[in-house]
Amino acid sequence: MDILSEILTNAGWKADLLARTSLYKPWGFRFPCERSGGFHILSQGSCYARIKGKLIHLEKGDILFVAKGLDHDLVYSPNDKVVDIAKFRDMSEKQKRSEKLPLTTFVSVRYEVPEAAQHPFFFELPDYILVKSSDVLAHHPLNTTQVLISQELDSGIGSDLILQRLTDILLYYVIRHWLEIHPSSSPGWRSAFKDEKILRALEALHRKLSYPWTLEKLSRAVGVSRASIANRFREVLGCTPIDYLAKLRMDKGKTLMAEENFTLEEIARTVGYSSAFAFSKAYKRIHGLSPRNSEQERLGA
Repeated sequence: MDILSEILTNAGWKADLLARTSLYKPWGFRFPCERSGGFHILSQGSCYARIKGKLIHLEKGDILFVAKGLDHDLVYSPNDKVVDIAKFRDMSEKQKRSEKLPLTTFVSVRYEVPEAAQHPFFFELPDYILVKSSDVLAHHPLNTTQVLISQELDSGIGSDLILQRLTDILLYYVIRHWLEIHPSSSPGWRSAFKDEKILRALEALHRKLSYPWTLEKLSRAVGVSRASIANRFREVLGCTPIDYLAKLRMDKGKTLMAEENFTLEEIARTVGYSSAFAFSKAYKRIHGLSPRNSEQERLGA
C-alpha cells in the first residue's frame, strides 16, 4: 500500500450521510463541525457556502470538502437564513408540498474524526478544498464517482452502504486532486510526497512498524547514505526518521488503546517496544502523559 493510501486508511474517519435531497428556494443549513469534517456534492442547480465569512458559489458538479472544526453554512442565496442540518428532513418535506420542480440537489457527508492522534499530513490540509467541475476533465475519476453517487440517490435497498463507500472513494480522489494541482516547494507533506528518497523511507517505516529500525538500517533499505536521508527528513518534514518513527508508533499505540482489546504489553510489542514499561516511558515523553492517564483523559475520568 502506498503511503498516502495508508495514511487515509488508518485515519479512522467514519462517514455519516447527513443529507441526500432536492430542495426548493429559499433554504439554508448550518453544519456544526466541532469534531468532524465533510463535503458537499452538487448534483443539480446551484447554491452558496459560507465559510469564515467568505461566500463560495457552488454549481452543478462542484465538490466542496471542509476541514474538521470549521462550522459553515450551505444556502440557496447569500441572504437566506439557516437552520441546523439535523432539521433538513422537515424542511424538504414541507417544500415538496409547495413546489413542483427541484432547484438544488445535493449530497452532504460528515466525517467523524476520532480523538486518537491524527497523522500530521491532515494538519496541512486547507480549511476547504473546492473542486470546480469546469476544472476537471470529463472522464476524470472524480466525475465518474459523482455519476455513480447521483445514480444511487434514489435507489432502493443497499443504497446507503453503497453511497458511503462511494463517498469514501470520492474523498480520496479530492485529496489526491488537491495534491496534484497545488504542489508545494515549501517544507511539509506535499513536498514529501514528491521526494522519492523520503517516500521509500516512509513506506519502509510504515510497512515494518515493529522492526528495530536504526538510521543505518533505514539508509540501507532505501539505498542512500545516512546523512542524505537524515538531512532530507529534517529539510522536508522537520524531524529525523527515528523521531518520526517514534511518533508513528505512539499514535498507533494510542489508537490500539482506544479499542480496549489489547493489553499494554501486547500494544508495546505490536509497535516495536520490548515491554510495556519501555512503551509507557516513550509514550509519556511524546504525549506528556502516561498511557493510563491519557486514557483517563480521553474517557473524561
